[in-house]
Amino acid sequence: MRATLIGVQGVELEVVLAALGLEPISGAPTGDWVDCDYSCRTFPGGWIVVTSQLNLDLATDLELAASTTDQMAVGCEMYSIPMHSYAHGYRNGQLEWSVTHDPDDEARPLAVEGTPPAIVAELGAKALKAQADENGVDFAFDVPMQLVAHYTGFVYDEDEATGWVRLRATAARPVRPERPRRSLWWPLLLIGLLFLILWRCWTIP
Repeated sequence: MRATLIGVQGVELEVVLAALGLEPISGAPTGDWVDCDYSCRTFPGGWIVVTSQLNLDLATDLELAASTTDQMAVGCEMYSIPMHSYAHGYRNGQLEWSVTHDPDDEARPLAVEGTPPAIVAELGAKALKAQADENGVDFAFDVPMQLVAHYTGFVYDEDEATGWVRLRATAARPVRPERPRRSLWWPLLLIGLLFLILWRCWTIP
């Protein structure tokens, strides 16, 4: 699973959607947050959350959304394979902090930059303790999403609301370059060569 969550506080929904190049799908029924390419919902405290499983880019789209408010904007992006996640926090349009979880970085399971809120240390300590108690479970992966939930109230893996508004991209939305994909042909070639070598060794007296 891949998903991007963006939360913006203190601004009208139409302003946020215009900045992201999105609009409601006319006549479309509401649904849950994974029902559509893009979706949005309002939360208490003046928060608006925009989600997408494939089509939002945290680095660019959160910056655009943050530029619409003089309050807070937070967002996270997650990849359940290979359990990589990160979150950014903005205030008054300026990036204040970031938290990254890289499963391959055992020395720093949570890399923190900038001036994060105190809740980061609390969530990180709780996750690392849980990992120590249950070896093999990557609790640190959820910390970036827990940060977004702390501010916006949206808990991605518990939310069962069906009032999410379905959105679509407008002509004004920039076309995002495709992310580079790992090539699979060369590992297959190496495996084939290995089998060929083993076969030759087996058949030659």
